[in-house]
Amino acid sequence: MLDIMVAVLSSLLTICIILSFSLPSDTQNINAFMEKHIVKEGAETNCNQTIKDRNIRFKNNCKFRNTFIHDTNGKKVKEMCAGIVKSTFVISKELLPLTDCLLMGRTARPPNCAYNQTRTTGVINITCENNYPVHFAGYKSSFCASYSPCALIVITVFLLSQLLLPAMR
Repeated sequence: MLDIMVAVLSSLLTICIILSFSLPSDTQNINAFMEKHIVKEGAETNCNQTIKDRNIRFKNNCKFRNTFIHDTNGKKVKEMCAGIVKSTFVISKELLPLTDCLLMGRTARPPNCAYNQTRTTGVINITCENNYPVHFAGYKSSFCASYSPCALIVITVFLLSQLLLPAMR
């Protein structure tokens, strides 16, 4: 019985890992990526003004969330994509300075979008194509940046096995 449980849990873990890397990408070109997500390193970014000036929207509505990476000319982000031609999900190896913008009211319409902003650092997740970043998939804050999603899956599977095994005996 224990062998069956281990096999099932191993299979579930494998499926979760595969699915986490095969999510569809909402790609754009390098210019759109730079406009939506890159600001000068060390810049004091004002979410309300920057999003308005750059006309960042989602289907003609206020974008619910947008994250700016403080990376002058996108140098570090572009380096992450060097040599990657086929659409590939990439995670930064270092913490990057970020400004995260979160919409305050869901009923607001452009140009009256108002955002709460948080200055933070984090490991970023992007999609690269043809040597350039084309999609910002999110970030993990510096507090837990060293923990991968796979580690969380392993911990969850272990805890579930500890709960289920005594019930099966």
